[in-house]
Amino acid sequence: MDTTYINEIDADGLLEEIEERTSDIQFPPVMNFLLLAVWLVICAIGFGVIFLAHNVLAGVAVIAVPTFVGMVLRPTFALCLLMMVLPTGAGVGYGEVFSLDRGIGVAVAVSFFLNVLLTRPGLRIRHKALWVAAILCLWIGFVSLAQPYLAMEVMRAFTQVQLLILLLLVYWILETNDEGTFRWALRSYVVGMIGTIVLAIKTGAAIRAVQETRDVRFSATLGHAIDANMLAALAAIAFLSAIYLFARDRSLFWRAIYLVAMLFLPVMMLRIGSRGGLVALAFTMLSPLLFVRQVLRRPALAAMLLLGIVLASLSAGLLIQQQGLATSVAERLTDVHRAEQAVEFRMTAVKNALDAVLLWPAGTGYYSWFERTGSQIWPHNDFFFALGVYGIPAAVLFTIFVILLMLTVKRTPLTLEKLYARAVLTYLLVMGLNIKQLSAKYYWAFLGFVLAAERLGWWHAESQEQSSEEAEEDEPQTPQLASEEIG
Repeated sequence: MDTTYINEIDADGLLEEIEERTSDIQFPPVMNFLLLAVWLVICAIGFGVIFLAHNVLAGVAVIAVPTFVGMVLRPTFALCLLMMVLPTGAGVGYGEVFSLDRGIGVAVAVSFFLNVLLTRPGLRIRHKALWVAAILCLWIGFVSLAQPYLAMEVMRAFTQVQLLILLLLVYWILETNDEGTFRWALRSYVVGMIGTIVLAIKTGAAIRAVQETRDVRFSATLGHAIDANMLAALAAIAFLSAIYLFARDRSLFWRAIYLVAMLFLPVMMLRIGSRGGLVALAFTMLSPLLFVRQVLRRPALAAMLLLGIVLASLSAGLLIQQQGLATSVAERLTDVHRAEQAVEFRMTAVKNALDAVLLWPAGTGYYSWFERTGSQIWPHNDFFFALGVYGIPAAVLFTIFVILLMLTVKRTPLTLEKLYARAVLTYLLVMGLNIKQLSAKYYWAFLGFVLAAERLGWWHAESQEQSSEEAEEDEPQTPQLASEEIG
C-alpha cells in the first residue's frame, strides 16, 4: 500500500527536486530568435526615423518602448545591453541631463523590479563579499552625514548606493540564469568596447569623440574625455574577456570576433599610453605561471595563455614597426624620470591619507578631502582612498571585501571560469594600486562576474567529472574480466 502510494506521488513528479526559477521568462528557442529579429527591425526603423526623418524624440521612443518590454521579459537581454554601453561612460546623451549608460542603467533597474514581480526568481546570497560591500556602502552614507558639504556628500553617498545596486543586479541576473547569460554578457561587452573605440576615433565630427587630449593620448570614450587609466582598464578587461570567450566558445563566427579583439585591444592599450594599465595587464597575463602545479595539470590552458601573449605582442609590435606611437605617448612609456615624478606626485596623496586619518579617523569626506589635506588629487589607490576619504572602518571593510573575493576565486575548481575570474580580479587589484576605482561602474560590474564565475566553475567541473565517469563505464572490458564475470 505504502509502495503504491509513493510510486503514484513520484509519477506526478512531486518527489523530484524543484527546479530553480530563472529571472528570464522562458520561451521556445524559435520564439527567442523571432523576438530578437523583431527587435532588430524595430531598432532599424527607429534609427531611420532619427537619421532620415530627423525626428530624434520619435525615433528614440520607437526604440526605447519595445527595448524596455524586452528587458522586463528577459533580464539577460537587459544585462547584455548594460554591458554593451558600459564602455561609453557618461558621454553619449543630451547635455548633462541624460546619457546612454545612465538611461540603460535606470531601465535595467526598473525592468528587473517589474520582472521580479512576475517571475519571483529564487536567489540565495551565497557570497559574504556582497554583505560586506553593502556594509561599506552604509558606512559611506553614515560618514557623509557628518561632513561640511552635506548636500554634495549625500549625493556622493547615493552614487555609491547606485553602484551597489549595479553589483547586485549583475550578480542576480548571472546567478538566476544559465551559462549562456555569462557568455552573452561578455560578448556584448567585447563588441561594445571595440565599437566604442572605433566610433570614437572615426566619427569625431558627428559625436564628440576621442580627442587628442593632454599628452596627445586617446583618453576618452564616446562623448567626453575621461581619465586614460580608466579607458585602459576598460580595454584590458575586454582583452581578458576575449581570451576567455575564445577558449570557451565553439562558434567560429564569434571566435573570429574574439581574435580581432585580441589583436586590436593591445594596440589601443599602447595608444592610450597608460603605464599602470600596461603593467597591470602584463602582470595579469604572466601571473598564472606562478601556479606551476595548475599549469602542469592543464597544459591546454597554458597553451591558450601563451597564444594570448603572443597575439598581443605581435599586434603591438606591428603597430610600433609600421605606424609608431605619438611622440608624447612614447615618451611616457620610456622616460624613466617622468615616471618617477608621476610616482612621487601620487605618493604625496598617499602620505596625505596617512596623515589625515590621524586627525579624522572617520575620514575627511569626499569633497572635504582637498580642503582638509591640501592635496591636489585624491589618492590614486583604492585602499588609501578608502582610508583617507572614508576613514579606518572603510579601509577595514575594503580589505575584508578583497580577501573574501580572493577566497571565492581560490575555492573555485580549476576551470576556464576560475582562470578568468582570477585574471579579472588580479587586474582590478593591481590597477587599484595606481588609480581609484571604487567610484567606477566597470569595477563593480566585473566583480559581479568574479563572484558568479564560481557557480559556473563548479558546474563545468561536475560535468567534466561525469563525462569522464561515463567514458570509463563505456570502455570495453578485457577478455580476462569478461571471463571472470561469466564464471
